[in-house]
Amino acid sequence: MDFPSIETVINVLSAKGYVIYDNPAIDWNLNIVGIRANVAKPDKFDDLLVVFHKFSGNWDARYYQITTDPSPSYLAKPINEKGTAVLKEGQYLGTHKLDIHKRGTSSAHKALCQNLGEVVVYRDKNLDGTLDMRPESEDAGYFGINIHRGPRNGKWDENNRNYSAGCQVFADDRKFDEFLLMCENAEQAFGNKFTYTLLNEQDFR
Repeated sequence: MDFPSIETVINVLSAKGYVIYDNPAIDWNLNIVGIRANVAKPDKFDDLLVVFHKFSGNWDARYYQITTDPSPSYLAKPINEKGTAVLKEGQYLGTHKLDIHKRGTSSAHKALCQNLGEVVVYRDKNLDGTLDMRPESEDAGYFGINIHRGPRNGKWDENNRNYSAGCQVFADDRKFDEFLLMCENAEQAFGNKFTYTLLNEQDFR
């Protein structure tokens, strides 16, 4: 996926009537925007996360490879009887905060967690390994659709296919550390409450 300019991202957000945080008086007033690939591939880090904010009157932007799709192993074996969660594209105002992902497990780590508000997911339960996003399967609630770290090398590991049960997952945990530091700066600037927006590559055509 090509990296769209920040001006293009802002134009898409504006066209949809979404909130854009652009107060130049507040450093680290983050806009966190996922862009799902038009052709979803659950075994690839083929999606994009764009994080941008005003700094000294100008936009500062970072681009990260992520997946917005649940992993094949969870599509084949859902952990929820309703089906595997696939986050619906949209804007989720103030739904996330810095907290611990997978608290109490060996893989627990600080992440941006969906603890403050409901999101909408599609439920895929036909076990065919492809993503099904049917309107009739929509489900709203607190599902732990977190933004968290992924593998070390930035590549899909065929021996570990459990990256996401619906979360938004970084391709490289070193890049995630950079993102986490930005979120920690934002927390100090205006509090522990974050908005996540998910778009589709098709929105840019």
